Amino acid sequence: MGVKYLIFAVLGFCAVGAFAQSDSKQNLNNCLNGLAGCDISRLAPADVKTVSGASRSRNRENCLGGLPSCDPTRLTAEEAKSVQMMYDRRNAKACIDGLSSCDPQRLSQTDAALMLQSSRTRNYDRCRRTVPSCDPMLLTKEQAAEVADLAKRRNVDACMQGVAKCNPLLLSKEELARAEQEASKRNAESCLQGTSTCDPLALSREDQLRAREAGLKRNYSNCVQALTSCEMTELTKQQISDVNLAFRKKNEDACRNGLETCDPLALSPAAASEDAELSKKRNLEKCLNFAPGCDPALLTGPEIVLVTEAYRQRNPRRTRSLQ
Repeated sequence: MGVKYLIFAVLGFCAVGAFAQSDSKQNLNNCLNGLAGCDISRLAPADVKTVSGASRSRNRENCLGGLPSCDPTRLTAEEAKSVQMMYDRRNAKACIDGLSSCDPQRLSQTDAALMLQSSRTRNYDRCRRTVPSCDPMLLTKEQAAEVADLAKRRNVDACMQGVAKCNPLLLSKEELARAEQEASKRNAESCLQGTSTCDPLALSREDQLRAREAGLKRNYSNCVQALTSCEMTELTKQQISDVNLAFRKKNEDACRNGLETCDPLALSPAAASEDAELSKKRNLEKCLNFAPGCDPALLTGPEIVLVTEAYRQRNPRRTRSLQ
C-alpha cells in the first residue's frame, strides 16, 4: 500500500512539474512577443533580460516602420539617428508623390527640388487631360503650347462629331466648313431615319427628295402593320389596296383564333360564316370543359345532350341526388 502511494505521488509530482514547466515556457513566449498574456513576475532573472532586449528590438522596428506604437524615448542615440533617417525618407517620398502626409519643412534642398519637379509634372499631366485642377500658370512655354494644341484638336473633334462642348469660334475657316459639312451629313441621315433630331429645312433639294421617299416607305410599313402612326392620305391606290388586304388577313386570323382584336363587321360573308362555325365550336368546347366563357344559348339540341352527359360524368354523386 505504501509503495503504491509513493509511486502515485511521484507520478503526480512529475505531471505537475511538467505542466508548470510548459506554462512557464508559454508565458516566456508571450513576453518575448509582447502579448497580453505575459506575466513578468513569473520570469526568471535571465529571462527578464532576454524579454527586455526583445521589447527594445520590437520598439526599434516599430520606430523604423513609422508605427504609432513607437516609443522614441527608448531608443539609443544611434537608433534615434537611423529612425530619423527613415522618417526623412518616408516624408520625402510622400512629398514627391503629392501625398497629404508630406511635411515640406523637413525636406532637404534636393528633395524640395524633386517635390517641385514632380508637382509640376503632375500638373502638366492634368492640363493635358483637361482636369479641372490644372493650373496653366505652372506650365512652361513649351508645355502651354502643347496643351493649347491638344485643346484645339479636342475642340475640332467635338465640332466634327456635333458634341455640345464644341466652340465654333475657335475653328479656322477650313475647319468650320468641314464641321458644317459633317453636320449636314448627320442631319440628312437623321431625316432618312425619321428621328426627332431631323431638321428638314436644313436639307438640300436632293436630300429632301431622298428623305421624302424614305418617309413614304416608313409610312407604308406602318400602315401595313396597322400602327397608329400610319397616315392613309400618303398612300397610293395600290398601297391602300395592299394595306386593306393585309388588314383583312390579320382580322380574319384574329377572328379565327377568337382574339379580342377581331372585328366581325369587317369580315367577308364567307369569312363571317367560317368564323361563326369556329365560334360555335369554341363555345361547345368551353361548355364541355365548364369554362367561364360558355354560352348555353348558342348550343344546339345534340350539343346540350353532350354537355349534360359531360356534367353527369364529372359529378356522378350530385346527379344521383337530383334523381
